[in-house]
Amino acid sequence: MQTPYQPVIKTQKEYFYNPGYPLRAYEFGTAPYMGQFEVPGLSVFHHDYMPYFYCCKFADFRCQLFYWRRPSSACQEYQPPATGQASGAGTFYTIDNDKFIFNEPGVFNFLYIPQTIRTPEVRIQIRMERYPNRKVDFGLLGRYIPQSDLVQPTNATVITGIALEATGTDRVHVVTRKDTRRFRYRTDILVGNILRYFDTIRLQRFRGVLIYVNNVIRGQPEIYVVLEEAQIGVKIRESYALDIDRLSMYQESMGMLDIQLSVPPQYGVRPDGDKTREQQYRLLYNLPRVSGLMRPFPEQTSGALNLGLTLNDVNSASYRQQIINNFQVLGSGESTAQINTAGVLNQEMPSDNMFTTSTEEDKQFDVFPEANSRANPVFKTAPIYETGPFRFVPQTGADILQILNTCRDLQNNQPTNLQPYQAITSLQYGIQHCPDDPAQILNDCGDNIPCLFDYTLMNSKILAQEEEDEWNTFLVERTDAIRQCRLIINELHLNKVCSDNSCGAINIEYPEYMMKTPALASGYLQGDVARFDCYQSHWIKGDHEYKCGIVVDYNRPNSYRYEWNKGEQPWCRSRVKENYFKWIAIVFGFVGCLIVRNFFERFNEYREEKLS
Repeated sequence: MQTPYQPVIKTQKEYFYNPGYPLRAYEFGTAPYMGQFEVPGLSVFHHDYMPYFYCCKFADFRCQLFYWRRPSSACQEYQPPATGQASGAGTFYTIDNDKFIFNEPGVFNFLYIPQTIRTPEVRIQIRMERYPNRKVDFGLLGRYIPQSDLVQPTNATVITGIALEATGTDRVHVVTRKDTRRFRYRTDILVGNILRYFDTIRLQRFRGVLIYVNNVIRGQPEIYVVLEEAQIGVKIRESYALDIDRLSMYQESMGMLDIQLSVPPQYGVRPDGDKTREQQYRLLYNLPRVSGLMRPFPEQTSGALNLGLTLNDVNSASYRQQIINNFQVLGSGESTAQINTAGVLNQEMPSDNMFTTSTEEDKQFDVFPEANSRANPVFKTAPIYETGPFRFVPQTGADILQILNTCRDLQNNQPTNLQPYQAITSLQYGIQHCPDDPAQILNDCGDNIPCLFDYTLMNSKILAQEEEDEWNTFLVERTDAIRQCRLIINELHLNKVCSDNSCGAINIEYPEYMMKTPALASGYLQGDVARFDCYQSHWIKGDHEYKCGIVVDYNRPNSYRYEWNKGEQPWCRSRVKENYFKWIAIVFGFVGCLIVRNFFERFNEYREEKLS
C-alpha cells in the first residue's frame, strides 16, 4: 500500500490501490505485521486501522470522507536529497555537480558535517586501495614467481571499505572481503566491531542506525545504511552487485565497492548542486559546513550540471593535491603520498582513522578476528611495491590516451627487423603497461571517460561496461530527480518549498479487485501514466488509464497546474457475471428478434386480410 513514507504500491488482495495515508502509530509508515518479529499494538489499531476499515473498506469502498479527514501528501510534499556517487576506479560525481576521477591509496573523509544545535555530527570515511593486476598468473607460484609477487598493484585505486557514524550512533563498517574469501559472503558488515549477518533478518536496527541488505544476489552485495537522526542514507554495492554465478570466467567477485550518498535539504545543500548565496544562509541560519570527497570545494561555485567528464578531469593537478591535503587522513596510504602536517587546509576535518581506531565502548571487541578485516588492507602487497619504480603514480587523461595509442600501434602495426634489445623492450612494455586488446577498448567505450579509464588500467571489459552503464544511469536518474522537483528559496525563509510536478492522488474510488499495473511504476508525476486492471477473475470497466499532465493558462503563462485527465470511474466486474450478462443478452436478443419477426409476420397477415 502506498504511504507518504514508502513509495511502493503492494498488490495483496487485502490492499487495493489508494493514494495512501500515514500510519502515525508506526514510525516506518507500513503495517507492523508485515515486518519480521513485530506485533501491532492497540495504538495502531485505534488511530490507523479502525478509521481505515470502518470509514473506507467496510463502507463499500466509499472513501471520500476518510481521505478528506486524513489526506495524503501523494508526493506533493516530497523534497529530494542531494545525491552523489563514487564508483569504479575512483570516479566521483559529487553532490554539487563536480565530476572527476581521483586516485590515491589511503583513507579519506568521504563526508563530514560538524554538529550544530539542530543537526548531529556526521562522519563518513572510505578506504581506497590499489587494485591488483589481474594478469598475474597464480599458477606460476613456486616455479617462476615468489609468494610476494602474487599481488602486484596497478595505478588504479578502488574503494574497499566505508565507515560511518553520527552523534550517539553505533559505528558501522562495510568492507569487502579479501581475495579467495568472497564465495559465500562478498562483504563484511561490522556494527560496533561485531560482525553481523543478514541471512534471515534482512532489516536490522541498531543504535541510531538502520541497515538493510538486498540479498537477491547471493553474498549480500547490496547494502543500505541509514543514519536515522541525521537522515543520511548510503547505498553500498560490491562489484556493481553482479551475479557472479552467471559469469563462468569468474570464481568470485572483483572486490570493489561503489557508493551512492544522499544528503537531505536540512543541511543547506540543494539537489541541483547550486551554491548561490550559501555562505549567507549558512551564517544566517547556523547551517553546518558540508565537506568531504562528496563535496570537495564547499567554498567555490558549483560545477555545471550538464557538463560531462573529460580527459582533463582525470587526476588533474588543479584539484588533486588540494583533495589530498584537505581530506586524506594522516598516516594512511603510501609513505610518500602525504608529507604535509595538519594545518589550515584540514583543520576542520577529523584526523583519526575510523578503520584502525575504535570508540571506547567498542575497544573490548578489538580482540575478535574480524577486527583485522576492517583495519588491514584487502589487497595486501609486499613492501617493495610501495617504493622505487613500483610506487603509485596517478594516471592522467593524457597518460591513458597515450597508453591506448601506443599499445594499439604495437597491436596493429607490429614492428619487424628490430634489434634484440628493442624487441625485448617492446615486449616488456606491452606486458607491463598494455591491456589485452587496446583497439577493442576504443571501440567499446567511445568517448565515455570512466569506461576508458577502468578498461585500460583494470583490464576488464565487464567492469568497464558496468561502470559505463552505472555512470549513464546515475546521470539520468539525478537529472530526473532534479527536474521532477524544483526547489524555491524565499528571500525571508530558508524553508525549501518543493514545486513538484505532481498531480497528487487520482480522485476516483478504489473498488474491490482493482489494482495498479505495473505495481511499482511511478504514478504521480508529470508524464506518468497510471493504469488500472483487475484480478484475473474480473474484467476492468470504465476509463482505466490516466495520464498526469500540465494545464497552462496561456493568457497567464506563469499560472499552471498539474492534473489527471478526465475519465469515467474504473470498476471491476466478475468474469462469471460478465459471461452471464453476455448469455442473457444473446438469449434476450434472440428472443427479441423472434418476437419482432413474429410481430411483423402477424402484422403483414392482418394487413393482407384487411385488404382482401
